[in-house]
Amino acid sequence: MASLLPLRGQESRAGEVGAEQKLIQALFESEDAPSIASAIAAARKGKVADQAILEAQFLFLIDQQDFKAVAALAPVLEKQRAAFRIDDSVIFSIPEEFFAIIEYCHALEALEKGDEAEFKSRITEAFWLSPRQATAFASHIEGLRQEKIIAKLKVDQNAKFASQGSGKLVSLASLANNAKCHVVHFWSPWSEQCEANLPDFIAMTEELTRNKIPVTSVMIETGAEALKAAKEFRAGIKRENLGDWIVDNSKVSLARKLRVVELPTVALLTLEGGVLFSGHPSDDGFWNALTKIVPNTKRPRLDPAR
Repeated sequence: MASLLPLRGQESRAGEVGAEQKLIQALFESEDAPSIASAIAAARKGKVADQAILEAQFLFLIDQQDFKAVAALAPVLEKQRAAFRIDDSVIFSIPEEFFAIIEYCHALEALEKGDEAEFKSRITEAFWLSPRQATAFASHIEGLRQEKIIAKLKVDQNAKFASQGSGKLVSLASLANNAKCHVVHFWSPWSEQCEANLPDFIAMTEELTRNKIPVTSVMIETGAEALKAAKEFRAGIKRENLGDWIVDNSKVSLARKLRVVELPTVALLTLEGGVLFSGHPSDDGFWNALTKIVPNTKRPRLDPAR
């Protein structure tokens, strides 16, 4: 959302180097919890407007994707509604933009409580107040819809897929090998996102393998050219035991069944074919679902030197 809400008057303020501006700059440039806490304390001591402090806090939590904390901010922002002054704002051009994020926070608060009707009401009002922030609002609608659909899905464990190496047909059941659960990783050798995510994929797979959770990577493209690109991609990975590698079935696509719309995506399957999670591998929901089944599983913290 931060990208949709550029600092208001940023160009006109560029030349300002006053004490207040430095405090505001520190607020909006905070990169971690200690720095934002320190910046907020300094801003309050320096008499920076509460509106600017709240805006910085909101954007920080959005950038951290800490949506539970964003939801908890709803009553704080609500108290600020009556006191809102456009001249105190750093990122908003009109009052409706601020009122929209109040409704957005209330919508996330409703999601935390499982109140779908309240969520729909609040997120609709947020759209109405600030259409230009629609992309940020829409992601939560899509997430809720995805969760409801995924919860009803059943994956055929006897479906056959070709091995990327030998071309031999194998079933999901045989790849799961009676483990407690099965992680399916959707990827493409032509995806820049998959390439960028490779260190995380390796760390994830090593952690899951240690905990006897099978990982199967499904290449979404089919055909000789894709297989050649996949072989070259995998040859550059200096790791072994990274699970099984198969090609999606073009006639009965697993990626389409699981509504894969971005890469990489991981799906957590039960032995019966139930879908416990489907989404980005960095999503907290994935690791939360895993630890409920295999408590010893820990999300790996990537070593920058790897």
